[in-house]
Amino acid sequence: MAVTIKEIADACGVSRGTVDRALHNRGRVQPEVAERIRKVADELGYTINVSGRALAMTGKNIAIGVVLQFAETPFMQKVREGIREAENEISQFGCRIELCEIEGIDMKRTIRQMELLREKKVQSIAVVAGEDPRLREEISKCVEDGIGVITLNSDITNSSRRCFVGQDAERSGSMAAGLMGDLLQGKGNAALFYGIEETSQGARIRGFRDVITRDYAGIRIVETCHTQNSPEKLAASLRDTLTKHPDLAGIYLCAEGAAELAQCLRESGRASDIRVIVHDLAGCKPEDIADRIIDYVIDDDGHRQGYLAIRLLFWWFYHQKEPQEELYATDIRVISRYNLHHEEFVNLH
Repeated sequence: MAVTIKEIADACGVSRGTVDRALHNRGRVQPEVAERIRKVADELGYTINVSGRALAMTGKNIAIGVVLQFAETPFMQKVREGIREAENEISQFGCRIELCEIEGIDMKRTIRQMELLREKKVQSIAVVAGEDPRLREEISKCVEDGIGVITLNSDITNSSRRCFVGQDAERSGSMAAGLMGDLLQGKGNAALFYGIEETSQGARIRGFRDVITRDYAGIRIVETCHTQNSPEKLAASLRDTLTKHPDLAGIYLCAEGAAELAQCLRESGRASDIRVIVHDLAGCKPEDIADRIIDYVIDDDGHRQGYLAIRLLFWWFYHQKEPQEELYATDIRVISRYNLHHEEFVNLH
């Protein structure tokens, strides 16, 4: 009879999650503990039978759980499309997706959905995360139960998740700062608008501020507005900012509401005077980019994020193939009126 991870865990006096991490060289295990686990596994004759596992799984009901926060946003709709495309590809192996969608950011509901998925004994989970100690604890519980977890779009530090799939947010914010510096020729007043600091948006803001401070001493950030990802709050904050700063030269938006921002600028009559950088093509209108109300869009490629997250989880469980990277970063794609293709919007909207 084949030796199980549980038997190794019992023999070593550790959890199944610890054994799993040690046997697959995934780190976060003390070296001496990992060495003891591998020694016991060898003594017991433990092997990973990939072909046998694949054959045994074919036709069975295999479930991957996905918890999407901000599910109502255009960007997450693209993530969902990527998830569904991957599901279609892996359904022939008896694999299905348990998709849990949450409006806005709600860590309490996110954790509850993960608990429910854990109770259903799904094989793995992808979650749009955020910096919250309660979520970190829940991820640890999932791993202890042998459930692989990866984070999607927004990461959580110092957790037991296997890897993160999404854009390198701080680097993305740094690129936005470089673009803004060039647009403003190194001088002028700028305003920042962000939604939720505990998500990737906070990292973007940090990257933006760091580069502006280091490389563009002539650019002054006069307003930093927290919109909670509400287009209505964004519009109100923008109108107030335009009134307070008649000399405003630049706007950086890393939150929902690109279309509302462009509309406000059109109505204010100041669209031609203010340079604008936003995130995520899914929330934009093509005419706002073509007319240069929005100068640059930094796109996160939501479809790729959703697709890759599911494929990685399936690959891990089906083939016992660990993710090779800590970060699976999607491209930082910059779009302007000069490389805008309207067919992209046919697919987006």
